[in-house]
Amino acid sequence: MAQEFDVPPDGGTELEALLQHSGVDFLRDGSRFRLRFSSRGCTWQTVCDCQGQRVLIYGVHPTPVTQPQQALELCSQLNSQVVEGSFFLQEGRLIFRTSARLTERFEAQARIAAALEYNAAVLSHWWERLAAGAQGSLFPLESRRSSAVPLDDTL
Repeated sequence: MAQEFDVPPDGGTELEALLQHSGVDFLRDGSRFRLRFSSRGCTWQTVCDCQGQRVLIYGVHPTPVTQPQQALELCSQLNSQVVEGSFFLQEGRLIFRTSARLTERFEAQARIAAALEYNAAVLSHWWERLAAGAQGSLFPLESRRSSAVPLDDTL
């Protein structure tokens, strides 16, 4: 008979417990969670989709995309610089997706928190560049140079 610690973690259960413990306001609809994230004066919607032992995290930049080709080119540029996850364009918005794979119950919430924090760090780090790219504007060259630094734990 399996002990409780042997039971694989459930992403929805672990995410809900983490958000409640953190005091974050969220809406849950089955396996999907919606919440507002704020960092460095920027606010956006984050959607989490829980699939058993995996939690997919989608940070949605609020600037509507008016120039899809330029936005896709920006996604490609930024995807070459992120360590985890990827940018893509969907329904007229730039989205950054990360995930947390849950293997042990004792560390499940820590893994989800780390994935949420990384997602937020990437979005806030490139906030202005994403807004400009969504509108088809060129971002100043000096900002492009500074964003070419690989992301690490300092974000």
